[in-house]
Amino acid sequence: MTSSLKVAILILGFLCPCSADITSRGPPSDVNSLTREVNELEENLAVNQLAILHLLNRDPSELNNERMSTMESEVQEELRHLREVVEEFTTLREDLITLKNFVYVGKFFHHERKDFYVNREQKLSWTDSRRWCQVRGSDLAQPTGDLISFMQRVHHLVLPYVGSASHEAVWMGASDIASEGQWFWLSGTQLPNNFPWDGIQPDNGGGNEDCLEIAYKRDGTNVFYNDHVCTYPRHFVWEL
Repeated sequence: MTSSLKVAILILGFLCPCSADITSRGPPSDVNSLTREVNELEENLAVNQLAILHLLNRDPSELNNERMSTMESEVQEELRHLREVVEEFTTLREDLITLKNFVYVGKFFHHERKDFYVNREQKLSWTDSRRWCQVRGSDLAQPTGDLISFMQRVHHLVLPYVGSASHEAVWMGASDIASEGQWFWLSGTQLPNNFPWDGIQPDNGGGNEDCLEIAYKRDGTNVFYNDHVCTYPRHFVWEL
């Protein structure tokens, strides 16, 4: 079995940690049905990836040339199938995002295997923003991975919708309400020590800045993570 084939399969698995069995489908009738299709693709592709890895991990000494040739053909077929699945999954996700944007006024985007929605139409307090998200089955955004990239993505999506104020912001799913100076995501996970706060932030200005926001200048010159008073009205980011 060629090493290039094995590398190709592993790279494919890294690029698309999703999965599936391809079946014919008609146009989805609503967001929920399309979401179920995407979830089924993710679950089934994992099975296909495990099958390929099982073939790759067999001891070649146990196999004759004929069997090795058969295995390589099987892996080639699975690889072809996985490529089809990646294409199908990408199409489904694009369809899903398109449908969601018909349902809500705002912008959906994908980050670190999660979907997020920037509410650009409403401004609510941090608590009311949470309530808006919870009614829809989730909560304010609690991203992982590259937090700078996430911040910049949100800024890009929300900036055209700011009002006349020179300074705007969107709420995120973290606070130090429970214990001053101890910042936690709503999941209960503490913000990492290297969380990219801006400058001297969080500074608890005025003694009551307990909620996390992404703040930005209207002219786009600066965007940063900041602590602020939780009762202020803000746009917000919903984690689906």
